[in-house]
Amino acid sequence: MINSNQGMADVPMAFTIVATPPGVSPKRVIAVDTGFEGGRSMTGNAFADVETIPNVLAKLGFTPDDVDIVVLTHLHFDHAGNFSAFPNAEIFVQRLEFESWKTVIGAMDDTSVGKRSWKLSSIDVSLIERFDAAVGAGRITLLDGDKEIAPGIRCRLAKDSHTFGSQWVEIETPDGPYVVAGDCVYWYMNVERMWPPGYVQGNPWNLMSVFERMRDLVGADRIERIVPGHDMQIYARHPSRVIGKNPVAEIHLAAGERSRIAEPRA
Repeated sequence: MINSNQGMADVPMAFTIVATPPGVSPKRVIAVDTGFEGGRSMTGNAFADVETIPNVLAKLGFTPDDVDIVVLTHLHFDHAGNFSAFPNAEIFVQRLEFESWKTVIGAMDDTSVGKRSWKLSSIDVSLIERFDAAVGAGRITLLDGDKEIAPGIRCRLAKDSHTFGSQWVEIETPDGPYVVAGDCVYWYMNVERMWPPGYVQGNPWNLMSVFERMRDLVGADRIERIVPGHDMQIYARHPSRVIGKNPVAEIHLAAGERSRIAEPRA
């Protein structure tokens, strides 16, 4: 089997910032996924070298207040847990994703089992409760399928793939399209070998169709234009530099934009 008997692997918990280039108005700063609160997994185990949202954004010259749009690719704890860290942002998630997880949780007799239940293996019940309150307060925009949320930035529904209503983000640039995949793609090898990961809470055949759609969009010889959800190869395949505790990768630099990973001058 692919990737079996390979020993331990580093699994980054990454999120992506998309910003409009200099001179473009209105200025947009978009966060795709948010990481999770507290630096601990659903099992309670601590991840190494966790950095806070303000610290990560500071590497790019931004603050949480600067982010005006947050796209959550799905509601697993490691992608949506910090959604409330962006006070000025409109938050986008697929309605199918949110309502399906509410239904699952509402039908369970005992949610205290947590990760011992496959249903809750990546879902933090308290996160869904907080999210439900934010929907009621008007902080969340629930999408019904594909939607352009800013010029050249489109959310694409991947129904019943990684989860009920996962989505990925398509980004137009003068140099062609890029994709921020969330967990629709865990690793580059998923698309390169057309082989879904072992952990899927949806339908792997639908996930394969998502791989094909992304590959056809960016080009089979440009798979590096897809940003996976959990692959250290992001930092090997793109210009990157360790800033603070963790690396920052520069996926695409717009004309006239300064690099955030260039070595500081002495």
